[in-house]
Amino acid sequence: MMGDVMTERGEGERMEIRRRRRFWWTVAPVFASAATLGAFIGANGVRRGLSFDQVWSSLSVPVVAGLVARALLIFAYGTWRFVKVIDEVELVDNLWSSTASYYLYAMLFPAWWALAQANILPRPHDWAIYFSALAGGGLVYVWRKWRAR
Repeated sequence: MMGDVMTERGEGERMEIRRRRRFWWTVAPVFASAATLGAFIGANGVRRGLSFDQVWSSLSVPVVAGLVARALLIFAYGTWRFVKVIDEVELVDNLWSSTASYYLYAMLFPAWWALAQANILPRPHDWAIYFSALAGGGLVYVWRKWRAR
């Protein structure tokens, strides 16, 4: 029958919908957990008029250990689930991004440390190096996605 409109989805489309649904059901709980932890710390600080650092130092050791353990377990589980639900292209993009982040960290810290030893720069700032490495990996990921369009 010429001219009929296809109303049913093909098998490839149905598989892609299932893959996308698994992806978001994997990522969403990890984000929700991180948001819950952030909201807890933020609300605790606002309620008591404390800065972020003061909130952490005001909590008991078991509470901090429990929050950190919870965050690590959820991140590890989310990472494992994420790798199981992504396709080969997404895996390669993530590997490139992770490699770039690692290389940036591996270059930035020793370079900054050596310059600090020579009194050219202050002592290395952990968070600046960490976020620079994450940003570099993120840029590589975005570049690969942009290039693949």
